[in-house]
Amino acid sequence: MIKSNDINATVAWESPSNLAIIKYWGKKGVQQPMNPNISFSLKNSVTRTKVSVKPSENPGFSFTLDGVKKDYFNEKIEILLESAKSYLPFIRRHHLNIESSNNFPHSSGIASSASSMSALALCITELHNISMGKEHPFPDPVMASALARMGSGSACRSVYGGWTIWGEYTNMKNSSDMYAVPVVDFEIADDFKTIQNAILLIDTNKKKVSSSDGHQLMEEHPFKQARIKHANDNIKILLEVLKEGNWTDFFEIAENEAMTLHGLMMNSSPSYTLMHPKSLEAIEIIKKARNEKGLTVGFSMDAGPNIHLLYPKKEQKEVKLWIEKELVPLCAEGKVLYDMLGNGPKKIVI
Repeated sequence: MIKSNDINATVAWESPSNLAIIKYWGKKGVQQPMNPNISFSLKNSVTRTKVSVKPSENPGFSFTLDGVKKDYFNEKIEILLESAKSYLPFIRRHHLNIESSNNFPHSSGIASSASSMSALALCITELHNISMGKEHPFPDPVMASALARMGSGSACRSVYGGWTIWGEYTNMKNSSDMYAVPVVDFEIADDFKTIQNAILLIDTNKKKVSSSDGHQLMEEHPFKQARIKHANDNIKILLEVLKEGNWTDFFEIAENEAMTLHGLMMNSSPSYTLMHPKSLEAIEIIKKARNEKGLTVGFSMDAGPNIHLLYPKKEQKEVKLWIEKELVPLCAEGKVLYDMLGNGPKKIVI
């Protein structure tokens, strides 16, 4: 029996990946961060997701990535949809056909789950509003962020553009463990509103240890409490650095956070590393260029072997020439993704 708020509808969203400068590693409660974290959303590295729904006596979903069924993502999608049912009741009575496409490698440490789960959360939040008969069904970003978090923690940050914080932080009144919010209470220098990020694809193969497994290993980690304090201290420093526009201090904290993340992996039990020998080689080249050539360059890394090269927009021509000469030879098939801070998700008109 078709009910009044059953729908046949299709919506689509494009959502970006994001890069955390202050990392979160480890979880508490139900998909909440062990420590607060700060990221910026990218512009070019995106997932595009289309969701079509129709009433069904056997509600559920089907999923394809680039036109191919990918069961690897089903568990995250199931968790997100199951969590959403209480807030978006249309899910209980509809079948969802989910079609996604990435323009960058997934499962290799470039936060593809962040872009994919945030795009899905935006789609189903809009579909809920359609099912409720809302005249303007544009998704509520806070609700979309909270739902995206259930599929992938870092996804909650990708429903916004610019700089975002996720996790309760004492000095930011609107911060929460349940969803991310834009960094609006603190001034950000112009240089860091246009920050450039060249992603060096050192290795595009699927990671041998997933981020989910890595987070679990933090539960009994010997440096767990020290890491929580370290992250909170670094957020305080970073917010001041972003205001002052100081690249030297920014690189110091970004690189410290990246190496701390990989150090926590190596100190886990069992121990593991996602570093690649060429990752370390690239890091040394970057530091040498900064210290000896005076280039304004630094790096960050996510939970993978790839390097996020960070630099100011005003130096992009000089830096790009240097990248092509010094760093491209280290990349898989010479691939570099040139990206920058972006303005957040976009609705796709079908």
